[in-house]
Order: sequence, then C-alpha cells, then structure tokens
Amino acid sequence: MSNHRLHRLARERGRDRPRPRARALEKPIALARARARGVDARVHGDRRRRMPRALGRVAVKSSLRARTRATRAMAGAATPARALGHVVRGDRAGARVVLGAWLDFACPFSGRFHRNILRALDAYARRDDVCVIEYNHPQPWHAQSTVAHETSLACAMVRADGFATFADAAFAEDNWDAFTDVATVGKTRGEMYDAYVEIAKRGGLREDEAREARALLELDADALGRGEKNPGNATTRELKFYVKLGRQTGVHVSPSAYVNGLFVDTSSAWTTEQWHAFFDDVLA
Repeated sequence: MSNHRLHRLARERGRDRPRPRARALEKPIALARARARGVDARVHGDRRRRMPRALGRVAVKSSLRARTRATRAMAGAATPARALGHVVRGDRAGARVVLGAWLDFACPFSGRFHRNILRALDAYARRDDVCVIEYNHPQPWHAQSTVAHETSLACAMVRADGFATFADAAFAEDNWDAFTDVATVGKTRGEMYDAYVEIAKRGGLREDEAREARALLELDADALGRGEKNPGNATTRELKFYVKLGRQTGVHVSPSAYVNGLFVDTSSAWTTEQWHAFFDDVLA
C-alpha cells in the first residue's frame, strides 16, 4: 500500500477522535455556559458545585466589608500624618546629609552606635550640615523589644524631645542591660513598662510626663469595651508604621544606617575620628 493511501486512512480514522485542543477547551466552555445561565460552577474532582452568582457576590462583598471594618478599627489610619523618624541631632530640613539609623533598644550594638555617633557629631566642625534621625526597629527575637519601643513612642507623645530623652537614657552604659533577655525573662509586660518609664525619668522625663506616658501604655479601654481581645494601646498604630517602613526599606538587623535614603556600611565601633572622616567623605 502506498504511503499516500496510508496517510489517507490515518486521517479518516482520526476524524472520530476528539482533537487535543478541543478536549482542553471543553471545561472552560462548560464553565462559560454555566456562568451565562447565572450560576458559578466550580469543579472539584468529579463533582460540580453550583452557586448562584448573585448570592456569591453578596457573600464575598459582605465578608470583605467585615474584614475592612475590623482592620480599620484595630490599625487606625493607613498612613502616618507626618514623616516618620525621630530627629536626635540637627535639622532635617536644612541638613545636607541626613543619616537615618534603625536601632533596637534590646541591642547593645545599637546603644554603642547611638553613643558614638552623637558624641562624634557634637564634636564635628560642620555638624550643622548633618542631621541624625533614629527609627524604631523592634526585633522579634527579643521579646522585650516591642515593649521598649512602645515606651519610647509614649515618651515622644508627651513631650517634643521625648524620644531623644528616652533613647539617651536607654542607651546609656548604666542602663542598656535593663533591656536584655536576661534582665527581662522573668518580668511581666506591665513590669517592663514600669521599669522603662522609670529609666526615662532618669533621663529627664518629669514625674507628670512619666505618669502620662505610662497611662498611654495601658490597653485601649474603648476597644476593650467593644469586646476586642487584642486592642493594643495608644502607641500601637505608630509602631506598626515603623515596622511597615522598616520592611519596605529592607532593614533586617540593627544598627542599620542610611545616608539620604541609601544604605551605607557603618560600624557601631567607629571612633570619633572615623565618624569625622565618614562625614567629610559624604559632604565632599
């Protein structure tokens, strides 16, 4: 039999078989026809579950609205009302160099960074050209870290330089070990709040300001009245902003430093001379 005849027979036999592309389109076509009839068909194995499209849309919209209301109630506004960061030295608007430092109160290297850079900047001839801004960077492997950062934000809410006052005291060589795992492992959350507000008082927070800051760290009474189990406190929303910004920026460990928005390789062990040389380079 000639090759031509063999090909002809093969084509005739193949007409009775569904083409691969046709088989692949059967399911999408069936779904499209079902939707056109007003039902939403979902295939699970050999079973088909149908739900009226209108009812499905209502259920989804209702669920989304409920989740949105719950999220707004817990998280507050979606964006901060002002630029994040705490100016601890210099003027943000007038400085040529803005150094952003992401620090954690539970990290001894952050404390050394804070002390060394501020000591160096205070002795720097062109210090008016430099601004140092510190950012809250709680690290989850230190359970006490969040409590310390909440305390710093509460201090910032009761006075303009409250964060700097708390940071100077918390990072002081006499106090930094109060934020370690060893010092806090047996303390309750409330006991840590009390201890950290007391440290802020050593740094210069007045008695009335300390009482006000401690009150801001209590659980949200209104949210508790609504039956919420995780209401947070007056600092929760702002702390979330810092966590979100840190993730967006790509910060992992502390201390991490950025000059005019770009990451730079620095060290908490730098001396005053090394910091001066660094400032000279970035201002050149």
